[in-house]
Amino acid sequence: MPADMTPETPDAPRGAGNGSFDGPLGLWDGVESEPAASSRSPRISSRSTPHHSHGGRHRSGDDRSARRRRRRRIWISVGAVVFVLLVGAGIAGFRFMHEVNQVKASLASAQAGIATLSADMKTGDQKKLSATAGQITGDVESAVQIVDGPLWGIAAQVPMVGQNVDAVRRVTRAVNILAENALPPGLEVVSSLNGDKFALKGGGLNLAPFRKAQDAIPDITDAFRAAQGQIAPINQASLMPVVAKPVAQVASLINGATPTLESVQKYLPTLLDIIGGDGKKTYLLIFQNNAEIRATGGNPAASMIMTVDNGKFKEAGQAGTATFVADGTAGIQFTKLPPAVTKLYFSSFPKYEANYTMTPNFPTTARLLQDLWKHSSGQKFDGVISIDPVVLSHMLAVAGPVKLATGDTVTSANAVKLLLSDAYERYPTGPESDAFFADVSKRVFDHLTSTPWDPTKMLEALTTSAQEQRIYLNFTDPKAQALAVQLGLDGSLQTSVAKTTQLGMYLNDSSVGKLEYHLTSSISAQCNAQARTITEYMTLHNSIPDTILSNYTLGGRNWRFGLPRTTMILDVVSFAPPGATIVKTVPKTGEVADWERSGIEDGNTAVSHTVFVPQGKSITVSYTVKLPGGKLGPLDLRHSPTARDTKVTIAPSCGQLFGGN
Repeated sequence: MPADMTPETPDAPRGAGNGSFDGPLGLWDGVESEPAASSRSPRISSRSTPHHSHGGRHRSGDDRSARRRRRRRIWISVGAVVFVLLVGAGIAGFRFMHEVNQVKASLASAQAGIATLSADMKTGDQKKLSATAGQITGDVESAVQIVDGPLWGIAAQVPMVGQNVDAVRRVTRAVNILAENALPPGLEVVSSLNGDKFALKGGGLNLAPFRKAQDAIPDITDAFRAAQGQIAPINQASLMPVVAKPVAQVASLINGATPTLESVQKYLPTLLDIIGGDGKKTYLLIFQNNAEIRATGGNPAASMIMTVDNGKFKEAGQAGTATFVADGTAGIQFTKLPPAVTKLYFSSFPKYEANYTMTPNFPTTARLLQDLWKHSSGQKFDGVISIDPVVLSHMLAVAGPVKLATGDTVTSANAVKLLLSDAYERYPTGPESDAFFADVSKRVFDHLTSTPWDPTKMLEALTTSAQEQRIYLNFTDPKAQALAVQLGLDGSLQTSVAKTTQLGMYLNDSSVGKLEYHLTSSISAQCNAQARTITEYMTLHNSIPDTILSNYTLGGRNWRFGLPRTTMILDVVSFAPPGATIVKTVPKTGEVADWERSGIEDGNTAVSHTVFVPQGKSITVSYTVKLPGGKLGPLDLRHSPTARDTKVTIAPSCGQLFGGN
């Protein structure tokens, strides 16, 4: 306040020196003029003294003048106060907008730092990682100090604007919590998981980084929970667009990451146990051959026994169809299954390991394999793992190519064709092809378990494989199996529609050949919400060229139906979810009357029709399902993975029936 506007003190004589204020716009003029008028009061008093009889009239006039002067002083004072408040509000408003820009700049700088951090993580440069993390933390701390200031507290109470200010404050605090409490331990975990520290010499995974992560994850999870608590009260629907978008982005990140971190915290000890952290584990690894297609991928005749101890992997043996023929266990059913299940498939389904994957329910496949090995060699496995050549191609894209004994180099680009087509042309007899596959299996396994590779990229490759329905896991330990279920890798038929509404169309080769390397497929779904039905369509195309001549590849059963050996004979098995019924199929019946089948597996009703797909031709099959009443979980369309990608399309009409679509 300027010196000439200093209010008079109680000791100052009235009307002396500072009795008149020169305030802004003169609003303060006259506020202290009354004391000057009082100096004339003796004259007024002396004139009125002799006229007491008329004094009332004079006093009344004087009173009105006094009241007018008091009202004038009051309004002048109010005006001055209002003006001061307005000026103060204007100054505060300018200051608040300046702080808004400061917060915006700090958060933008932090956002840029996060992008830089992602790049630094790929290079593994610890010095850059530390510097970038420090910059991010400093930016966010600056922002949170501002939003916790008094102006932001006042602004948060202003109607209409307040919820936007409060949202910015909450998001800034949430980001600050993550920068202070999640970023430092997170960087330590990431830095410990680079390729050099991840791989063991001689083959395997270094479990030290995983154990370090196990110690750090609780702190990171707690930080995300605290950040989630900050943003939880925000009503995003009430925010202005300019605020709503960044708030939604941060909220999506936090709300998406928190349950994942909680799952990691819960299951990481189990994961460590699965890879031998608490002692040696033994697994049966089966390779599904998509060239002879089955419900979950293909003929699983080739398999490998694998041990893992404290992260170190070793091959402990291989097996194939000849193994069980030699020991006399081929053709014998060791697992008792309900008749409603067995009548869905050929009678050979539970008797030969090559047909164990005809069911789309992978736990049944694992059980059949465990029982077979128990009677064959007394071997019991801690789990059964299923992959196919496409998974190997995804993994080789990360780990690099492998040199074979034949002089060939198997790469991500040629692995599928080499294993599912070329091999049968080069090695047309069983022993030759078996020897080739055994060499490929061993060398690829040794390469994957001994060569350093980027764990992040390998995880992406395995995630892609899982999304393509090419990886299945089944464990004897309940905690490990719960993890497989959590990851969606258990390959089981769902027993209710609460979490997901699962429908599936699966393929089983009936030509007894390796024709399906040349099969392509696509799937689509259409819904009728009013009728509460869904129709699933599968289009199949046979692209086999005339250059394929191997007896191993061409259909061995086709002659029975007078078909060219290039024609695919496929059983299409269609499953409806529990509580639903199949009301229509196209075709109504299959090409082979004796192979018409229907049954129930884990509460899922199914029918099987046989179709012929000639060389160079396409056919479309479909089935319509009447869905059960009540709420339906999100739609999950399963299918048999072929050697090529399967395009899946779900019509918008299905969004009215299934949650999440």
